[in-house]
Amino acid sequence: MSLQGDSGEGTMTKEPRRAKTETLSLRLDPKTRFILELLSKIKGQNITVVVERAIRDVAGNTAITVETNDFGAETSRTTWVDYWDPDDGVRQLKLLAVAEYPTNFEEDELRSFTLTHWMFFYHDEKGTRIRRPYVEILWPKIEEYMTRWKEKKSEDYWAAGEAMQKALSAARVQPPEWPYKAKSKPKEARELDDEIPF
Repeated sequence: MSLQGDSGEGTMTKEPRRAKTETLSLRLDPKTRFILELLSKIKGQNITVVVERAIRDVAGNTAITVETNDFGAETSRTTWVDYWDPDDGVRQLKLLAVAEYPTNFEEDELRSFTLTHWMFFYHDEKGTRIRRPYVEILWPKIEEYMTRWKEKKSEDYWAAGEAMQKALSAARVQPPEWPYKAKSKPKEARELDDEIPF
C-alpha cells in the first residue's frame, strides 16, 4: 500500500499486484556487463528483463529428454516447460522421475524416500503420477519427514509415514493406508499365473 496526496492528507491506493521475485547476484566480467548494458539500451528493456529473456530462449532450445524413431529422427522432446510447476514439491518430483536428469546424492535420497512412501506422493509404485494435494501439504516439512525416517527406520520403519498421515489428517485430507499392504490377487488369478509356463 502507498500513501499519496498533498498537505499530509493522503489517500490509500492499492499498488498493482506483482509476481513473486527472487534476487540473484552474479559476478560478471567487464565485457559481459558491457554486452548486457548495450542490449538493455538497444531493446529499451532493463537488464533484468534482458537476462530473463535470454535464459528463457536458451532453456526453450535445450532438450531434457529426446525421443527418436528408427531412423534417428527426433519425434518428441521435453524442455523446462514440461517440468515447471508453481509448487516446489511437484517440480522436484517431476524432475526426479526423469532418468536423464543429473541428480546429486541428496536428490537420490529424496527419490528413494518418496518411492518407499510412494502412496503419500504418487498414484503408482513407479512414481510417475503425482498426488498433488498430498505433495502440497507434506512438502514444506519434507526434510523433517526424511530425517525422521533415517533416524527411526531401524527401530520403527513406519514412523515417517505415521507422521505424514497425521499431517494429512490435520489438513482434513484422507490419508492413505499405512503401513501399506499390497492387495493380493484373486485366487483364480493366482491359479492362472501358476499354469503359465513363463
